[in-house]
Amino acid sequence: MYKLLRSFLFLFDPERVHYFSMNGLKFICRVPFIKTRICKMFTPQSEKNLQSSIFNLQFPNPVGLGAGFDKNARYLNELQALGFGCVEIGTVTPLPQAGNEKPRLFRLPKDKALINRMGFNNDGAEVVAGRLKAWKSLNDKRQTTNGKLVIGGNIGKNKVTPNEDAWKDYEKCFMALHEWVDYFVVNVSSPNTPGLRELQEKDSLRKIFAQLKMKNEELNNKRPILLKIAP
Repeated sequence: MYKLLRSFLFLFDPERVHYFSMNGLKFICRVPFIKTRICKMFTPQSEKNLQSSIFNLQFPNPVGLGAGFDKNARYLNELQALGFGCVEIGTVTPLPQAGNEKPRLFRLPKDKALINRMGFNNDGAEVVAGRLKAWKSLNDKRQTTNGKLVIGGNIGKNKVTPNEDAWKDYEKCFMALHEWVDYFVVNVSSPNTPGLRELQEKDSLRKIFAQLKMKNEELNNKRPILLKIAP
């Protein structure tokens, strides 16, 4: 069944298929007994033994989903049902941006891999923060089968922001998302935003992290701040 479905989906553009598949999962998860069934299928049987603590955060299991899959925090409910212990949303920028021109996602079937050149396409920090707020409000009210989902916020700068002002973009994203995520990742690794990797230089990083650390210290709930660099 999977091979047949996969062959059919591979006839279409991979980016369209991504959203088609996730929206399909979102639709069926609206039926309570179906979502419950999915949760039971993907919940580790010895989940208590898989719990881990790092950065003063308690992860229900060590399997996380990296940034780029759910850029705009649209599918947290569905990804939790699939058993992930952590989902990193983003990369989020202060202002919405369309990203690079399509096509920008390419299949390598023989390697069972994808190449993406998305370019930080996202709905912007304000919209994403609104979705995270709604998710948290809903999730706090209901009993979940798969435990508390840890949410990471992967943040970056807008394409039009000059590097000397990049720290301002990271600060804006940090403040917009701070209340709604459990940790942050400062993304200076993408090759698809012109000049972004120049921010990996010591002086640029020091400026970004000094500002974020200062803001973090001013807030009651301090968040771990991680750094994502190029290989």
